[in-house]
Amino acid sequence: MASKSQESIIIGPKPTKACVNCRRQKMKCQVEPGSSICRRCRVQKIDCIFKPRANAAIIREPIDMRPDQDRRLSNTEPGSVLGRLEVIEALLGIRPSAKASHSSPGSQADAGPSGSHSFEDDDDPELSGLRPAILQLRCLARQPQNDRIWVPSVMKQLWTSFHDNVPGLHFLSKKQTFSSPTPLLLASVLYVSALHHPAPDIASLAPDYFVITCSAIADLSVPTPRGTEPIKDENLSEEQRAFQDVLGLILAGLVAEAYIKETGIWISIGYRILLDYCPMNIDERSREWCGLFRGLQIIDLEHASLYMSCPILPRKAPLASLLQLQTSGGDPYDHLTQMMHIGLSHFTGRGIPTIWSFIFSNEANRSGQAATPFTENDLGVIKHWARQLDDWLVRYSGVSRPSAIENPNLALFRQYILQRLFVLSIYHPARGFDMFARNVATAERQELLLSARAALRLHNDDHGIWSNWDLVMITWAALLVLQGMEDGTGESDGMASFQSLIYRMTND
Repeated sequence: MASKSQESIIIGPKPTKACVNCRRQKMKCQVEPGSSICRRCRVQKIDCIFKPRANAAIIREPIDMRPDQDRRLSNTEPGSVLGRLEVIEALLGIRPSAKASHSSPGSQADAGPSGSHSFEDDDDPELSGLRPAILQLRCLARQPQNDRIWVPSVMKQLWTSFHDNVPGLHFLSKKQTFSSPTPLLLASVLYVSALHHPAPDIASLAPDYFVITCSAIADLSVPTPRGTEPIKDENLSEEQRAFQDVLGLILAGLVAEAYIKETGIWISIGYRILLDYCPMNIDERSREWCGLFRGLQIIDLEHASLYMSCPILPRKAPLASLLQLQTSGGDPYDHLTQMMHIGLSHFTGRGIPTIWSFIFSNEANRSGQAATPFTENDLGVIKHWARQLDDWLVRYSGVSRPSAIENPNLALFRQYILQRLFVLSIYHPARGFDMFARNVATAERQELLLSARAALRLHNDDHGIWSNWDLVMITWAALLVLQGMEDGTGESDGMASFQSLIYRMTND
């Protein structure tokens, strides 16, 4: 074995931390940045000398004993150079981590030599518009990340699949397409697309895209440090960026209603952005903003209905431009939100057990719930609400109007069926999920079962159902139909509809 003298060379004694003057006075030696003179010597106007102690430790530098040729080769190896480059980039804040992530087997074709995906080298015109948002998302994303979510081919597939397969939003007058999305809109689209993708390996990435979506939403609430310019896509104006962010919040909210309780906070953020950036003039653009307000209202009311909590957004738009469009347009969904606002205000804040809490609670929690007083006034509100929905369907069905979806009348019918089921079910969880209890009238039971069967059949015929609220109500309908079958009041096709629901939910 070689001795230390052969493996290293002596550089010199270890330098002292205090100058001679401070050491003599046994005082702390403070040297200001950018100066070689300590504070005490500068005040006393004497030389500041740093002299090593007699017993100071010796600094040694190890010597590489390999031949010169081997040493030169190792220093020029790609892995060594890239490794040092990653360390430098991490220290400068360019990379989120100095450690190179390992690519999954499916992403090797799109990965560069360091394991990161090279969007700059991808000449695909469809990805060029997404590149600024992708780069910003990578900076925002939490660690660790699934490397496969950044594979260009996967992102392109999800982006294209969303525009080709996900139905339009019924509260907008036309289907929106964006060539240069904001990070939040891109993350929401990728999340929704992955969540409903038929390929299991792609659908398995949905939880990772959900985390990225949450990071993009959180970034809206983080102020930019003073003196630094936020990274922005120069192709988008402030108003366009705000519009896309609100749309991204709506998309994320549609698949998170009730399931993610923080959806209410997301709605609040979207409402604040809308108030700040909505155009004051009434034109085509402000009509699209009115559609966003309508969409936020719908998500707000649906989320609040499953928790029986107070809605966040007001019944009527506070901005003059939106209010004029809301009151003069004759839009069916404006009318629907007005009905929901008025109806919910009668039941919120009373501690009534909800459909959502019943579905996601066990038998012990259900039996422990106290009975909620059910008054004649409550029954009158429910009956009036249900009649209003009947009149609403008659008034607006068959009416031609601009819409972002191919079959607006089917979407209208869907809203009618599911909203009516919700209204008739308001007190069902409070009765212990027993439609055959003594205090349930026969006519009331039959009406609830008819509404549940209609909702279950709707799921078999309507392939535009994808929001979380719709799916919760369809699941609730299946439970009601199943209970009716157990008590001998089911129909012949009840079990077939139930089995079809299970198959679609497990295979879609």
